[in-house]
Formats: sequence, structure tokens, C-alpha cells
Amino acid sequence: MTNRTSANILKNKNKEQTMLLIILLYTLFGSSFVMGKMLLTYTTPFFLNGIRMTIGGLLLLGYLFFYAHEHFVFKRKHLFWYIQMILFGVYITYSLRFWGLNYMPAAKTNFIYNLSPFMAAIFSYIFFNERLTLKKWVGLGIGLIGMIPVLMTSSFGEKSIGELSFLSLPEIAVIISVATHTYSWIVMRKLVKEKSYSPMMINGLSMTCGGILALITSLYLDGFMPIQTDALASFFFILTLIILVSNIICSNLYGWLLKRYTATFLSFSGFLSPLSTALYGWLLLGEQVTWHFYISSMIVFIGLYLFYQEELQETAMEYSNSL
Repeated sequence: MTNRTSANILKNKNKEQTMLLIILLYTLFGSSFVMGKMLLTYTTPFFLNGIRMTIGGLLLLGYLFFYAHEHFVFKRKHLFWYIQMILFGVYITYSLRFWGLNYMPAAKTNFIYNLSPFMAAIFSYIFFNERLTLKKWVGLGIGLIGMIPVLMTSSFGEKSIGELSFLSLPEIAVIISVATHTYSWIVMRKLVKEKSYSPMMINGLSMTCGGILALITSLYLDGFMPIQTDALASFFFILTLIILVSNIICSNLYGWLLKRYTATFLSFSGFLSPLSTALYGWLLLGEQVTWHFYISSMIVFIGLYLFYQEELQETAMEYSNSL
């Protein structure tokens, strides 16, 4: 066997291993929606947001303080940007996400998050004057049209809350959640690139403060500790699991994969997440996935592919050269 043949085999093996890690990332991320849905049977959206984010944030800050103290930095002159992260990245995003998830199937909630790449493009166009090619505009349009079939369906829970035109109030809440979540990544990029903060510090501080704000809101709306007393063990078991999977494993795995793939390719691969959520929802919650979900999935996939095609080709060349 020649050296060139051995090198090619090694390249293909490494590529297969990292692709499996991408599948693992979005399979795990998809499970967080189902676990969130399960937790909402025991408590309220604001309390769930508050306790999850507060614990997750304190764990991140604790790690930085004891094991990476050089990154445990906060400057008061950047308070305005942190307030935006707290409000848009944690408090509003996850409060609305959990509120919508409380009435919507987990797969549908996750599917709406496919709007993230398109909203990111729109925000980049508005804030950074980043121009889009004709192919990207076509992809964006197809992707948005592809959302229509799944948004035309409404569960009993959605109908019981109310509708505005063809959108239910839970759908509107989740769409706003996607917008605020996407905007928070723009703020995150500014704090990391221009202000030289550690992403872990930004997440730790914004999650802790946003979580405490959600807990205060829950105390006002829901009372003290709104958890079913006969389900405390189940609640804290699933809560521990979702923090471990989403806040620790997925965030760190995503950071590791960013060293090998571009954010563009990983965003495109995120399409795998709602498909895994649909499977988990069917197995664990008995949620039925209608044909609208599959039609929308195919159309949105085409839109995403067109939108990302140029960048995906560049990513493939960069990855091939790096092996």
C-alpha cells in the first residue's frame, strides 16, 4: 500500500468520524426540546427557564473562577452589551420558547428554529450591510415559503390559546424567540471579537442573570417553587439531564467542531435537529408528525441548500485541504 493511499484512507476515516460527531451533536440537541416538553408537565415556562439557566450559568462561572480565572473578566463599560445578552439571549428567548413549547409539539417548535439562518442573514444585511447573492435570496425565499405548510397546522393546545391570522400565539412566541436568539449571536460575536471576552464568560454571566430574572418573574406569576410535589425526583433528574446534554456536552462539542468546520456548514447541518426531535417526540411523548412536517422539511432543505451552496463548496475545499 502506497503512502498516498494510506493518507487518503486516513483522511476519509477522519472525515467519517467528524461527520458522526455532527450527527451526534444535533441528535442530542434535538433531545433537549423533548426533555423541555417533559419538564413542562411538572412546572411553568418561566420557572423552568429560570432554574435551568441559573444552574447552568453558575456551573460555567464556577469553572471559570476556579480553573480558568484569567477569563473571569467583566468590565462595566460593556454592561450595555451584557444587558442585551441577558434579555435577548436568555430571558426573552427561552421564556417564549418554553411558553410556546408548552402548547406545541416538540418537533414543530424545533422546526421553527430552522428560521435562524435566514434571520441571521437578514440581521447581517441590516446591521453589517452584508450583501446577499441572487442565489441566496432565492434560497431565503424558498426556505420561508417552506415554513408555511407546518405553520398551517395547529394542535389542540395552540387553538385553545388563540390565533392571529393563520399563526397561533404559541407559533408567534417561538418565532419571536428565534429572532431574539439570532440577534443575541450578533451581540455575542461583538463581545468575543471586538471586546475579547471568553464565550464561556458571556454565556455564564448572561445565563445566570437571565435565569434569576426569569425566577423573579416566576415568583410573581406562579408563586414559590411551582413544581408538582409528587414529581420532584423526576423533575430534577430530567433537569440534570438537559443541563448536561445541552449546556455542557452540546456547547463544548459545537466549539470543538467549529475548529474543523465553518459556522456556515454547522448551521446547515442543524437541519438534522428537528428530524431527531420528531423521532424522540413520537417515541417518548406519542406526538404524531403529519405530512405537513415532511413537505415543509423538503422545501426548507432545498432553500437552505441553495442559500448555503456557495459557502458549502468553499467549506468542502477548506476541509479537504486541512486533512
